[in-house]
Amino acid sequence: MALNKMEDFKFDGTTRLPVAYVEGILQPTPTCDIWDQIWNFQAKSDDLLIATYPKAGTTWTQEIVDLIQNEGDVDKSQRAPIHVRIPFIEWIIPSIGSVCWGSWYDHVKGWWKAKDQHRILYLFYEDLKKNTKHEIQKVAEFIGKNLDDEILDKIVHHTSFDVMKENPMSNYSSVPAKIMNHSVSPFMRKGIVGDWKNHFTVAQNERFNEDYKKKMADTNLTFHFQFS
Repeated sequence: MALNKMEDFKFDGTTRLPVAYVEGILQPTPTCDIWDQIWNFQAKSDDLLIATYPKAGTTWTQEIVDLIQNEGDVDKSQRAPIHVRIPFIEWIIPSIGSVCWGSWYDHVKGWWKAKDQHRILYLFYEDLKKNTKHEIQKVAEFIGKNLDDEILDKIVHHTSFDVMKENPMSNYSSVPAKIMNHSVSPFMRKGIVGDWKNHFTVAQNERFNEDYKKKMADTNLTFHFQFS
């Protein structure tokens, strides 16, 4: 739905995409233009919604879910790019430069709270990295699929970072450069836990820890930012 709108938008990958506010949250203008369609979307009882904050394991989870639903049939996962196989309710450009999509704190705490009222499986990127097969099995059971070890191992392999990075059906290389310029920044970067250490100074990390402690004080939700 939104993908067609975004493709019509002239964007060369080097300038900032215009943004505007919807419901108090900063969003790319093309998303704002179709907000009524997004807001009025009606899910069916058997629909599966993957809700993630940008660059937080979205594509990885999509590929896992698609392979689970197709019981590890890799040929079926090659039928189309991931954003076609599992379409977005909204289409997002990750390299805008402005802080869009609202507060990360509101996102993670909102879904954590909602799991008490709705059937929601909450996944952590760090857990997926640490014990991929176990987490994939959890997703399969949540979806209602009983997969044997051979299929689970196959899904683990084909959803590994190195394999997905070379897979044109999952690495977004099929997206036109005017929308996503991989020569500026590849869509799939490192796929590791704790890379913040290579970017944060000691002072920045202290400021983040202060803010995190304050904003997460009202929840029992806990994140691990490195492996112990």
